[in-house]
Amino acid sequence: MTTYLPERVWPRFVPKGSIAVSIFGGEGEHGFGVLSDLSQGGARVVADDQFTLGCKVLLRIGFDPDAPFSLPGEIVWVQESQDPAPSNSTAYGVKFRLEDPEQAARLVAILESPDFEPPAVPALRADRR
Repeated sequence: MTTYLPERVWPRFVPKGSIAVSIFGGEGEHGFGVLSDLSQGGARVVADDQFTLGCKVLLRIGFDPDAPFSLPGEIVWVQESQDPAPSNSTAYGVKFRLEDPEQAARLVAILESPDFEPPAVPALRADRR
C-alpha cells in the first residue's frame, strides 16, 4: 500500500526533458533512474532498481555531466510506476535532507531555470465544472 502526504509543502516542477539520476543507497544499493518531478523538499524518481522504504540515499542528478548535483535524502514512499516505461519500473518518493545553505540555494536556482516548468493541470471535464 502506498501512502502520500495529503498536503504539499513545496511546489513541484517537472523537467522539460529527460534527466538521468544515479541513486546511491545503503548496503551497496546503487541504481539509475529518471527524474519525474522535483521540489525544494524532494523528488519523484522512476527506476528499474529496487530500493527499500526508509533507505538513506544520495541522488546525483545529471544536469551537468562534468559537475552532477548531489542531494542527500530518504526513500519515503514506493509504488509501481504509472509512467509509460518498462513494467518493472518503480517510482520512489525521495525526501531531501538538505543541511547546506549553498546546496539549497543551488536547488532553488535549478528549479527557476528554463529546464523546469510547473506540472500541467488537467482540464476540468464539462460535466464536473
